[in-house]
Amino acid sequence: MRERIGGRIGRLGRRARIGVGVALLALGAGAAPAALRAQEADGGRALLQRAAASRVQGPKGAAVVVYEVGDFECPYCGRFAVDVFPKLDSAYVKTGKVQWVFMNLPLTMHANAFPAAEAALCAGGVAGRFWAMHDRLYAGQAEWSGSAAPGKIFARYAKELGLPEAAFEECVREDRVAPIILQDALYFSGAGVSGTPSFFVNNSLAAVGVKGYDEWKQILDKALQEAAAKKKP
Repeated sequence: MRERIGGRIGRLGRRARIGVGVALLALGAGAAPAALRAQEADGGRALLQRAAASRVQGPKGAAVVVYEVGDFECPYCGRFAVDVFPKLDSAYVKTGKVQWVFMNLPLTMHANAFPAAEAALCAGGVAGRFWAMHDRLYAGQAEWSGSAAPGKIFARYAKELGLPEAAFEECVREDRVAPIILQDALYFSGAGVSGTPSFFVNNSLAAVGVKGYDEWKQILDKALQEAAAKKKP
């Protein structure tokens, strides 16, 4: 993991290091040094902000926040995305009870996980459609996983979703959203997370691997009850 991430940082150079700070701002993680704000001049900051914001579903200030740490090429992540999350989305996210945030941990064993994460975040950055691309990537995982040319497949998905093709392709080609992925991966690998999917509920590790809807219902209902209890005088 660290070797793969280190290689990306080396290739992206100063732009990536600046972008990591900007990505932190986009995620609301605090203020970055003034020098990091230089990227604002070329529009990079705005795109990173849109990309980061697009992977958040549910209301700001929700009593329960879930951070999903995923790898787009991970088959277990795919099972969760296709079989379980749509039910959670309907019951908890769309009803305003839970905010859900997707974070990236592209594992070394999955060569196309990083470019897939870029495709999803670029969809968010150029059109606010991270989750549409997220769903398409997981639904088509068997098609592009292990492909020698995943970018062509992702470009087709972008066209199917009605994304602005030139902007999407430029975003991917220039690694515009790579700083967000690097920040996610460095943070979670540094925190000792080594398996996907992993889930943090209100900043505490709550689940690793695929759990069914009933198990998730217990986890989320308990978290909602605890949050409500804390609000009582």
